[in-house]
Parts: sequence; structure tokens; C-alpha cells
Amino acid sequence: MFKFIKNTQKISRYFISPGVCKQADGKFKSAVSLKSGQGSLAQDTVYTFSRLFETAQEAVDHARHEGIHLALMK
Repeated sequence: MFKFIKNTQKISRYFISPGVCKQADGKFKSAVSLKSGQGSLAQDTVYTFSRLFETAQEAVDHARHEGIHLALMK
């Protein structure tokens, strides 16, 4: 299960929250949540990445970088 960082960053109209999940082999997967809107119009899209990282910080940094890139492309 992914743990998402509560310290979000706003890019354009999206709030970016990177996430990390420790694997059985001790490596880490990353994901990012892009949220927009409010109330019943809120939308949250989660992207997961297949690359594995040696540390949780590397996974979080990758997710944050990809989230910013995705937000700027939308």
C-alpha cells in the first residue's frame, strides 16, 4: 500500500502528492496523486511507476518530478 506525503505542492490547477511503497525485497516503488477541483467536482488521479528505487527518498523525488511534469502537460 502506498503512503502519500501530505505536504502537497500546487502546480497549475493540480495538487501533487508523491507516494512510496516498500517492496518485499526492500526496494521502493513510487506513485503520484494529482488532485484538482473541490467537493463533488474533485478529481484525484494516481499514477504508479514501475521503476524500483534503493531508498524511499529516491522514490519520493522521482514521483514529485514526474507529478510536476504531468501537471504541466495537462
